[in-house]
Amino acid sequence: MNNSQVIKAWMNGHKAEAKNLSTDGVDLYSYALCIARGRWVFDYTRGGLGTISMTTSHHVGMAKRAIQELG
Repeated sequence: MNNSQVIKAWMNGHKAEAKNLSTDGVDLYSYALCIARGRWVFDYTRGGLGTISMTTSHHVGMAKRAIQELG
């Protein structure tokens, strides 16, 4: 499974797992760090809570875009 599929599963309330991104259907995890709970995305980027890693920042960006697409 790839990261986009994990994000889609998270948005639909399903469990999914890729290499470094996973969801239990409610929370979204980058590695072991919870980056989203429900539809709240925790902004672990340079301008937000602080960068954890480039990969985590990318995962946060994907989650934020998915929420924005909902309208």
